[in-house]
Amino acid sequence: MKISAVPELLRIHNAIFGSLTILISGFLFTRDPWILGWGVLAYVALASAGNVINDIYDIEVDKINKPHRPLPSGAISLKEAKIIYVILVAIGLGASIVSSILVKNPLPFIIAAIFAGIGVLYSARLKILGFIGNITVGCSFSIGYIYGWIITGMVMNLPRIITILLFFTVSTTLLVAREIIKGIEDIRGDALRNVRTLARTRGVPFASKVAAIFLILAIVSFTALPFIKVISPIFIPFMIAGDIAAFSSLVYTLKGEAGASRASFYAKVGAFIGLVGFLVGVIPVPIYE
Repeated sequence: MKISAVPELLRIHNAIFGSLTILISGFLFTRDPWILGWGVLAYVALASAGNVINDIYDIEVDKINKPHRPLPSGAISLKEAKIIYVILVAIGLGASIVSSILVKNPLPFIIAAIFAGIGVLYSARLKILGFIGNITVGCSFSIGYIYGWIITGMVMNLPRIITILLFFTVSTTLLVAREIIKGIEDIRGDALRNVRTLARTRGVPFASKVAAIFLILAIVSFTALPFIKVISPIFIPFMIAGDIAAFSSLVYTLKGEAGASRASFYAKVGAFIGLVGFLVGVIPVPIYE
């Protein structure tokens, strides 16, 4: 096994980036590095495990489409990948158990176990089902916002809970839109793998309209955040930039297959701006205990 290939197999940069969702919601209730650290560890480990199991299921397809990936290239064997997967799941669930002990609530472990199970289910079945798979991707990435609230004790403060739900909604709708757009962009390749995307089952115009609806929901939810008066005004420039990126994605989405590549790019930019904006916006906010 080439150790240098492990981060690529884990897609560790994506997992770490996604773990910021834990900090964003967690920062509203605590700055305790012990509490937040176990949450981040659980997210990174289980998200990485999901990436590994995805590559295990996709190894035959990747031999044709992505022969440079660690498994098809032979940099990591299938047996080694399975061992890495088991270790990551053990670490993730172990970290969630610590979080459950800290808050005296089994929910962190339950959510983590469900998250791990969905990772397997997505790779084995949901991925090829198109829209259901799109929803799964959006919710799986965004669940960190809810998990961050749970591991900090589920403090019942309505404005902050609404803020967290808006974080979750913005992230989920934007990611679902991008997944649908990618289905438009990859319509020919998906036909070879028989992936039942909206673009293939209902046509590109229909898929474009559905993606546009999700983008509109993302823009509305994103723009609503300052009105809850929890997040810092520092967030507003990020909100404006994110709305512009999401609107640009919307414009190109409605152009169908010809605009799909740019639509996907702008949706990705909007997601990045949103995540950074959320983090910058919650750091100055006093914790609520």
